[in-house]
Amino acid sequence: MWRWRPLSPVLPAPVSLGEGGTPPVPLRHLPGVRIKDERADPTGSFKDRMASPAAPWARDRGFGTVAVAPTGHAAVSTAAYAAAAWAVRHGRGDGYAPP
Repeated sequence: MWRWRPLSPVLPAPVSLGEGGTPPVPLRHLPGVRIKDERADPTGSFKDRMASPAAPWARDRGFGTVAVAPTGHAAVSTAAYAAAAWAVRHGRGDGYAPP
């Protein structure tokens, strides 16, 4: 998942809720072709891959709030990973982020 990390700007360690490692699923109409089933990610979206490094990045720069358009999976994923990132900062692994 992070094979291109050496080419990226320095980012904090991503918070992981178990994203990635999604199963390849064969396509019925194209024999021999498989696609990744991103519904197996923690929030059911491929947006988890974006939120995993983005939330700790915002946390480490002192932002107390993160915001995205509440139009779909990006908002759900960002909320989940932001809660986890701030919980890690406060020494809690149970998902609780203090106000």
